[in-house]
Amino acid sequence: MNIGLDLDPKQTESFLQKMVGKVINALLPVLHDRLLGDDLLTRQELADWLKMTPKSADENFIFKKGFPYVMIGTKKRYWKRAVIKWIDENQQYHD
Repeated sequence: MNIGLDLDPKQTESFLQKMVGKVINALLPVLHDRLLGDDLLTRQELADWLKMTPKSADENFIFKKGFPYVMIGTKKRYWKRAVIKWIDENQQYHD
């Protein structure tokens, strides 16, 4: 395999192993967050993450039509990933 470097086969294999290792190390945290790192937030945690008071979170997000939540017993909880998706889908733009 010629990758544009003047390396013998053993050097090429070593180079590729190092590169694959770097790619994997870079991807693992992203994959972990995407697959396992979803946070289930309380109202207060959601407000803190949005950098606003719980009352402002209620008015601007939580009580809006279609805002995602899950019931845990009698309490509402908010999957962070679902909230991000909802915000992305409900952005408004200036004319």
